[in-house]
Amino acid sequence: MNMRLMGQILNGIVALTLLASPWQTVVAKEGAPPLYAATIAKYPAPKLADVDGREYKILFDPAKTSPDMGVAFKDLWDKIKAAAAKQGMQVTEKDKNPLAIEFSTKEYFDTPDQALWNKGYLIRITTRYKDGKANEQVAVTVKAVFEDAEKAIAVPLAVVGGDKAKTEAEENVGFGPDGTLRGYVEKGSSFNVPLAALGKFTLGDFGKYMPELLKLGLPADTALKSTKAYSYRVRPGAVVLPGTAPSGVSMEAWSRTEGGAPFLYDFSFGYSDLDFYAVGATHAAGEQFMTKVLQQELGTLVSPDSGKWGGSKVRQMMNRPIPATGGGAAAPVSKPVAAKAPVAFNTSATAPVNPLDEKFGYAAPPAYIKHYEADKSGKVLINPYLQVASKDFPAVLVVKEAPYNWVIDAGGNVAIIPEAAHPYGRTYPAGFFRPEDQSTRKPGTRENYGHVSALAGTPGRISGEILFDKDTNTWVINNKSGRYTKHNPDRAPEQLVNAATLIREVVDPGKTPWGQVFFLLEYSSDEMKTALMKSPKIQYDDPVKKARPHLVVMGGGATTFKPEEMPKVAAPSPATVVAPAVVAAPTEAAAKPAKVRKAKAAQNDDPS
Repeated sequence: MNMRLMGQILNGIVALTLLASPWQTVVAKEGAPPLYAATIAKYPAPKLADVDGREYKILFDPAKTSPDMGVAFKDLWDKIKAAAAKQGMQVTEKDKNPLAIEFSTKEYFDTPDQALWNKGYLIRITTRYKDGKANEQVAVTVKAVFEDAEKAIAVPLAVVGGDKAKTEAEENVGFGPDGTLRGYVEKGSSFNVPLAALGKFTLGDFGKYMPELLKLGLPADTALKSTKAYSYRVRPGAVVLPGTAPSGVSMEAWSRTEGGAPFLYDFSFGYSDLDFYAVGATHAAGEQFMTKVLQQELGTLVSPDSGKWGGSKVRQMMNRPIPATGGGAAAPVSKPVAAKAPVAFNTSATAPVNPLDEKFGYAAPPAYIKHYEADKSGKVLINPYLQVASKDFPAVLVVKEAPYNWVIDAGGNVAIIPEAAHPYGRTYPAGFFRPEDQSTRKPGTRENYGHVSALAGTPGRISGEILFDKDTNTWVINNKSGRYTKHNPDRAPEQLVNAATLIREVVDPGKTPWGQVFFLLEYSSDEMKTALMKSPKIQYDDPVKKARPHLVVMGGGATTFKPEEMPKVAAPSPATVVAPAVVAAPTEAAAKPAKVRKAKAAQNDDPS
């Protein structure tokens, strides 16, 4: 039989099923089909024969509930049950300990510039705990995620040697930037291995169990960096949908440190082991629960930028927004259901573009948090000498307090802090080897407040230093920040010029004039560095050794930089960034002697 005809017949069967169902279909105001119908139209049978389920997900704002995690879970679950009842939809609850919290850690592995994700792959290690002890075996998951569902399904994610291996494909459904439902198909394989069997977590260490990873064009010895989330999960009950068994509910809180405050809550439910083409009523009911219960009734509890991430925890943590249009396997359902109260996420016809993203780069979490910067609760201490600069209340620079760190926050404000000694930090007489950036620190190194202390560890935009240059008796500005600038491809010379211009408008330099502004290439992405190295304007601290390549993008007091004079670099939208992980304290025994080189364009080599 012709496959297109078969798909039409199956769609007809789905339509008849819906007519017989007490659930109403989610119909677009302007006649667009529901999401599941659009998916089937795009991929007629049997193209999605291997897709046997769906997962629906949304992100809730931690600020909209209790700071006590146990109370927060109960609050959200009670509100979901009430909203479902109001809409005439059924939610069930477990008889025993419905809000019992399960603890695990989830680590996502990629290169600093997220080369695996850019090729459509995700690697995750899940470590589960029982009675406070980690299981000896960890669960490894490798996923193929592409906008083209057929491409994702076709990837042979064969497992070699791991225990309890299984492979499955499902459609993930969440709200997009415009408030409509979006879907994309992902295929994943998971298996169990002892953690020690993964060696140093190179691509080859994972590739010996998943050979497909060694076909991506990356060397087997490619070092992968871990981004870790501390997961607190409850499974309180299920959403009852027609045509399937009750769909289990998961509610999860993620923290960046053990016991720390959650930076997100997620709610998800789903089903599997079904013929994707034959359960239209089930798909329609799931979509209705999303729009009627979660969007319409509980929209004020949803994270303000939930649509940016499509409801995905990983996308938010790793700063991987869904496309503004399209969105994967299928087209949007419709305009969002009109809420009775203002919803907390964008529901306009088109997603607004934040001008600050273009001006200063996307607000992204810090790349890491040093071991001494967070207290036992996971809270990052704020620098007590913090100045948030404005024209009415300018920050003041004092030569004897230099150097200063500067950060553009999510709201486009300038935060200024001196590199003062941190109360939880140490001084290392013999120096030490620092694990977060694989650098050797000189004897006498003191642990100071860094860039994260200006924002309490929250997301920031382009950042750098303000230094007093003794040779020129001027204040110089650079982009040197290993937390907020480095590895973020949208921090180009243009963004530094915009930031420096703002700094000069809201910061009082005293009697010391403004000097040059340096764009340090080692604090740009590899792609941008390669492109900018071709510029005839490149300078070096040491021209012979070609040490610290940089561009002078502004002169003293006046802008001399013109964007068209620089090589054009296509910056991704948004920046790729590795979310923070608290690193272990270094030991003096690990110290190695280091040669200290005086920098001209930066204070030192500490990417604070």
